[in-house]
Amino acid sequence: MSLKFREFSPINFLLINFFVFKSFYLKSTMSDLVEVSARIYSVEEYFEIENHSEIRHEFEDGILIPMPGETLDANEIAQNFVTTLQKILRKKGYRMFGHDVRTIVHERRIYRYPDVVVSASDTLKDIRHVTEPVLIVEVLSESTEEVDRNKKFRQYTTLPSLQYYLMVHQDIPLVEFYRRKEATSTFEFNFIDELNDKIEFPLFDTSITLADIYEGIQFKGKDDEVTQ
Repeated sequence: MSLKFREFSPINFLLINFFVFKSFYLKSTMSDLVEVSARIYSVEEYFEIENHSEIRHEFEDGILIPMPGETLDANEIAQNFVTTLQKILRKKGYRMFGHDVRTIVHERRIYRYPDVVVSASDTLKDIRHVTEPVLIVEVLSESTEEVDRNKKFRQYTTLPSLQYYLMVHQDIPLVEFYRRKEATSTFEFNFIDELNDKIEFPLFDTSITLADIYEGIQFKGKDDEVTQ
């Protein structure tokens, strides 16, 4: 099926959030929010804590943000991306990583752990960080959706290297796909919700279907899991 992209604008973005996801915001409470650190840390302190901590933290302007535990489905969805695309991308000069690898969004200010991140092999100068991601995937959950949809979206799309940002739902087969228009700072977007639909990545000359992404996932109210 051919996908028709729409150009992203702030007004589009606000309308999408209101009409498609208003139920999430209505049921959110302060207890749903991820706790953050009360003090301000230096980048050096952050790195030292991460080297010895049993849990991962993201870092934003001196604040440590503990990463919440993920569901089995969220983990499997992220793994499906890697399983489907990693060998293909490696042959084309790219490397693909899971959520234990940090991405530098803004040097010494913002460090994130995307669920999946892809970078050109020749840009990987640091053994611990991705600095020039071309593709980022976040699997949405109740505790992270607001941040993934708003703050992280704004931060990620300021990265000149980023070409694709995907927000993947885990309770229904739905992917929000943002793709940079060639040689611009503008992103086009589309909702993809049919299992046979392909998400095309022209940069890699490859694609992935929703069936690939959700393989093995059983949605609530449905008896059968997604199979190939």
